[in-house]
Amino acid sequence: MSDVLSSSIRFVQAEINKVDHVNNKVETSSGSFDYDWLISSLGCHIEVDEVEGLSEALGDNAFTFYTLPEALKMQKALEEFKEGHFVVDIAEVPIKCPVAPIEAVFLADYYFHTKGVRDNIQITLVTPYAGAFTKPNANAVLSELAENRNINVIPNFELEKVDAKTKTMTAYSGQSLQYDFLCIVPPTRGPQVMKEASLSNDTNYGMTDHRTLKSKIADNIYFIGDNADLPTSKAGSVSHFEAETVVENLLLEIEGKPPKQSFDGHANCFIESGYHKALIIDFNYDIEPLGGKFPVPYVGPFSLLEETYINHLGKMAFKWLYWNLIVSGRMPDMPFVPSHMSLAGKNLAQSAEAKKAHALHIKDIMTSDVHVVTEGTPLHDAANLMDKQQVSGLPVVASTGKLVGILTRADMINALDIEHQSKINTLIAAAIRKGRTKKLGSIVDDLMSTKLVTTSPEASASDAVALMARHKINRIIVVNENQQVVGIVSRADLLRIYEK
Repeated sequence: MSDVLSSSIRFVQAEINKVDHVNNKVETSSGSFDYDWLISSLGCHIEVDEVEGLSEALGDNAFTFYTLPEALKMQKALEEFKEGHFVVDIAEVPIKCPVAPIEAVFLADYYFHTKGVRDNIQITLVTPYAGAFTKPNANAVLSELAENRNINVIPNFELEKVDAKTKTMTAYSGQSLQYDFLCIVPPTRGPQVMKEASLSNDTNYGMTDHRTLKSKIADNIYFIGDNADLPTSKAGSVSHFEAETVVENLLLEIEGKPPKQSFDGHANCFIESGYHKALIIDFNYDIEPLGGKFPVPYVGPFSLLEETYINHLGKMAFKWLYWNLIVSGRMPDMPFVPSHMSLAGKNLAQSAEAKKAHALHIKDIMTSDVHVVTEGTPLHDAANLMDKQQVSGLPVVASTGKLVGILTRADMINALDIEHQSKINTLIAAAIRKGRTKKLGSIVDDLMSTKLVTTSPEASASDAVALMARHKINRIIVVNENQQVVGIVSRADLLRIYEK
């Protein structure tokens, strides 16, 4: 690790014995360390003893690949396995890397084929999920692939116990299953030290704000990686994307500014499926995996939610790229993959909702009850607010209330590739075909316009008319001397004035 880190960073390898967030101190086997800010990246670990009988079964007829010693034992056992029932079981969730179990059954199918014994082996994936994967689109694709390879999927199976003598696994529901070779994904837990510090939930994962990545308990602690209790994958790509939010927010707070709610739960994973093929999934908190081209929109060369040889080559190339360039810091960002998930190149089944447009002196005619969204607001929340309040645009403000941008219905629609999938009317479709120039994403910051046209409450109505004509806009945001939003004036408001 010292070869990777900058010489200005002190690296200490030690056991973490205690985190004292009241006194801002970490106690380790190499001494105590005071801190002003703490970033916890202590990961998670498997807890075999959480499942009755599992520790006795491991190494006999049950194996796991979540530790190196156990993985090596499993490798040897696989070489000797010639017939019977091969089962991959997810004991409970969350787990490290949700795609690992589905990869395991696909690669087992491929391995047994190469050994010439596939016809003698039944393969089953047993999971507490409702299907092969947590997200509907990915579940449909992966379940179909499993079916085509004669791989059984048993959903909604929450493992209670394992009996090594009878080679039986039993769920809390009472359902049981016989196996000959069990590849188990044991329960995982966060670090015990987090529980002892009262910073975690009941499974020892740090209680974390899902958007800022700050601790919900201690104001000067951030969580990153597998030890955070975030509703997204515990995967390497997620940790990289989280790092961008943590670094930005930490620097903001050091300067006395509030952190941004900018993390969108972005996860990006290759799924190696055997036979020199792979799939790629790209999703976040709000948007499930979709088909399309990646990372260059509409070009690729990789295909999302599709099994291809090119995807497999991409995974092999990325493995080298990751360990030789990204981890070493020579390439700190993943190429072509932004921390915020992009909608570019994805096949969107639905278009953004169409929104209805809802102001002498501007203060006399403006609408004062202006609905705004803050930086970092998810796009789906903004769309719901537009629909609920019947507005066609939303000012975007900083935490101080200062105006920083505007998000419009047109921005959202033009950013989506709905030309061939939506039932939206011909006029809107034609407008969309004129081109998409906005950067895509899933929070308002990614689509908002920062080229703002504003006016003051003391300006005249004729000034508003001139501004609208000059800039070819339908509304103007009204701000005070501190650039805080106090109202909005629209063409409709002006027309009502003229009609009086």
